[in-house]
Amino acid sequence: MNTLRWMLCFALLSFANGAGAQLYRLQGKVFNARMEPLSYATVQIKGQQIGTRTDANGQFKFDLSEGDYELVFSLIGYETRVVRCLLEKNTPVQQIILNESNKELNEIKIVSVKKDRSEEIIKQVIARKEKQQELAAAWSAEVYIKATQTIEYKKTNAETDSAKQALAFKALNEMNMAEVVLRVDKAIPNKIKETRDGVKKSGNTDELFYLSTTDGDFSLYPNLVQVPALAQVPMLSPISYSGLLAYKFKTIRVEKKNNATIYTIQFTPGRLGNALLEGEVSIVDSSWTILATRYRFPKFHLTEYNQFEVQQDFAYTNEQAWMPERLELNYTSKTTEGIRKGKTIAVFSNYTLNANFGKKHFNNELSTTTLAAYERDSNFWETVRQEPLSEQEVRFIQVKDSTYRATHSQAYLDSIDRVTNKITPLKLLFTGYQHYKRSTERTWNFAPAIAIVRPFFPGGMRAGYFTTYQRTFPNKKMLTVSLDGSYGFRNKNVLGDVRIYHKYNPFSQGFVNVNFGRSYDLIFFGDAFINLLRRSNFYEKNYAEVEHGLEIANGLLLKNSIEIAYRKSLDGLLFNTAVDSLYGNTGFFNQPVSFKPYMAFFASVTLEYTPFQKYLREPRQKIILGSKFPTAYVRWRKGIPGIFGSIIHFDYVEVGLKQRIKLGLAGILQYNILSGGFPNQRNLQYVDYKFISRGNPNLFNNPLRSFQSMDSTFPIFNRFYEGHLLHQFNGAILNKIPLIKKLNLLEVAGGGFLLSPERDLRYVEAFFGIEKIIRIWNEQFKVGYYIAFSAANKFNTPFQFKIGLDQYNKRKNSWN
Repeated sequence: MNTLRWMLCFALLSFANGAGAQLYRLQGKVFNARMEPLSYATVQIKGQQIGTRTDANGQFKFDLSEGDYELVFSLIGYETRVVRCLLEKNTPVQQIILNESNKELNEIKIVSVKKDRSEEIIKQVIARKEKQQELAAAWSAEVYIKATQTIEYKKTNAETDSAKQALAFKALNEMNMAEVVLRVDKAIPNKIKETRDGVKKSGNTDELFYLSTTDGDFSLYPNLVQVPALAQVPMLSPISYSGLLAYKFKTIRVEKKNNATIYTIQFTPGRLGNALLEGEVSIVDSSWTILATRYRFPKFHLTEYNQFEVQQDFAYTNEQAWMPERLELNYTSKTTEGIRKGKTIAVFSNYTLNANFGKKHFNNELSTTTLAAYERDSNFWETVRQEPLSEQEVRFIQVKDSTYRATHSQAYLDSIDRVTNKITPLKLLFTGYQHYKRSTERTWNFAPAIAIVRPFFPGGMRAGYFTTYQRTFPNKKMLTVSLDGSYGFRNKNVLGDVRIYHKYNPFSQGFVNVNFGRSYDLIFFGDAFINLLRRSNFYEKNYAEVEHGLEIANGLLLKNSIEIAYRKSLDGLLFNTAVDSLYGNTGFFNQPVSFKPYMAFFASVTLEYTPFQKYLREPRQKIILGSKFPTAYVRWRKGIPGIFGSIIHFDYVEVGLKQRIKLGLAGILQYNILSGGFPNQRNLQYVDYKFISRGNPNLFNNPLRSFQSMDSTFPIFNRFYEGHLLHQFNGAILNKIPLIKKLNLLEVAGGGFLLSPERDLRYVEAFFGIEKIIRIWNEQFKVGYYIAFSAANKFNTPFQFKIGLDQYNKRKNSWN
């Protein structure tokens, strides 16, 4: 009984004690003045040893008994705040705002690092970068750009003072420089429009990079760093969730600036990386934003330069957001004389954040440069120059200005023309002779003597000569006249062509092309190499042709032409039977196609449209950048009877779709799909047939224009369907294999198909290849090894191994 009584008393005491210690939830969220949640802020209960930190979303919570509390909130870079809170049963969630500290970040103190928090810090930046991008969603800024290029010559044995001075003067004269002043407007996700108010170029500025903000964005905030003018594939940013997996991070420096801590974190590519950067990023913990970046692009993905480094600094702008303040690019390229070193500095100022752009402000015209921008005087540049000139740059400008005055005098120009126009045995025999008149921008080009002999023509060896006249007018219009004539010794006949090309509208690509003469023409230009020189691929024509082209609207291109021709077979020519015997039964020099001579008159119209085509507007020309949408075209070619005695009567109609798609880190996908046929075949001659080309044995064809495994060339008349696909992975697969990654190989894959109901042919092929880029001085070549195979309902081509060679085209910024 006594035991039961004691147990009842203990239970009552326990209940009374528990009732007196009822706990309630005190919770809230901490923001900055821009209502961004602040993580890792310290929340301390004043007078007690109780505290916590806010989580990634800025939230905190305590379980406390009912009462009156004072909460102390603190975070580096923000003013400490004390908030009184009465905690009871239904206390609402607290909303706390911390103001940034007004103290200057001028005192630096290095502190020790006990634990590497690099990934944790990167995650903080990633969690807030969307908010940072929203704060800079629409903005405008003035940008001053200065780009220079110098040359570092190879070491020589010339050690005398005079030799060194001569080399230094030569290097100064070969220096290149450009300055640009512009206003750029940007809005998310990728809208841009710039107006270039001043442009000054000295020397050859073709290799200078970033003379326009449209060349790329070097910020690490986007998941992909897109610089299409530099690398064909985008780079994965380390400030991304995918980057956390692809990069390795390491804290290399921690600095204390008053109330803020700045972490400098090194990032290096992981073992499974492909298009990855290497460098460091500086991050301030008061807002977890980027203060500066220093990184390098992988040499493997650079198309023109051997090395490319980026330095970018940010500043807190208009008390709203961290914006780019200074961008510095350093890049090098090798030449036969040495190494060319380029340096571009861009300074951003006079920001307008939260800009209100009109609905039609951003369009397909990304950049505009007026003629006045190229006519700015020295006073203008002294006023707008945001980056001081170095001693070498000052000397360069002085030399260039004095050189310009001297070299633009009429006496000097005449002396230069005399040297250029001087006739030498080397020019006459091997390189060709050029006669240039600078005052009218007129040039005559004459072929060298070595080009007179032409052995590889139907009907035997010929002797011929070629000359061109070209003139460029001040308004960028152009006139070119080409004359070509030859005499055949075996058949004692004369051939010749006259071609007149006039570009009358450089901005809208307007041109007129007039051709006439007598020549041996190809029946099928796109045939395999082993068929191009066969006699069955040639015929003789006496012709006159007029072609016109014009972009009638942005992205809408119209081309039309008419031609009258008298066509003859080559079966009446005399051939060299001794040469035929050397090839035996290979049929390489087979017999020509035999047909009766006839007149032909035909016209063609091609309409091509690329929606939302982006471009840059220069004072007298248009630079097309492309579009993310496919290009559609329709082509109509009609043989018209009766005119000038023409007997041909046919219609050929072809429609197609082509596109080049950038798939980010997965590479670049290109395709070409077309369908054609002759709805009218009343009098269709052999010369006007539509041919499907065979593949070259052992040589890799252009995969977007021809087939690899087709074993014969044949004509096709009714509706057919053809397609080609090429995917350039750019190392996305092989560079994830640790050992193979060091070889810097590229992988490609693709295929094609052909459907021809009239032949009951269903053909499909595929190919895979490994390519390697080889640099020979300042030129790049791509060699490849491929395997191709096909399947068809009528024949089966086994596996074929092929090799390929391609050269990089700097003008087109692509492979030929």
